[in-house]
Amino acid sequence: MRRVLDGYHRAILIHFKPRSTVAKAIAGLEREIFLKGAWKAFGLEAGPCPFCRTCPVEQGWCRHAELARPSMEACGIDVYSTVKKAGLPIEVVRTRRQIPDYYGLILVD
Repeated sequence: MRRVLDGYHRAILIHFKPRSTVAKAIAGLEREIFLKGAWKAFGLEAGPCPFCRTCPVEQGWCRHAELARPSMEACGIDVYSTVKKAGLPIEVVRTRRQIPDYYGLILVD
């Protein structure tokens, strides 16, 4: 995965409001960027895939392949460091009452 990520030199880091549909938004933005000519656009979410209770990927398919994207964490990206370096807010969620920050990343080249 490191070689794939190293092939990109630009990225768009997006801060989402709580309860946003990050996965759908990232997939839609990735598509728009692709259609504008950035054919290597690659969207990443944060956290686990939100679409299925049980993932059928081990059977060789995905029910939501048009929307599902890998997480930044799964690709070896340190989300906290990336967000902090960009000067955006992010805090460790310590209680269930705390509202987390949600981020998505679109690699563009």
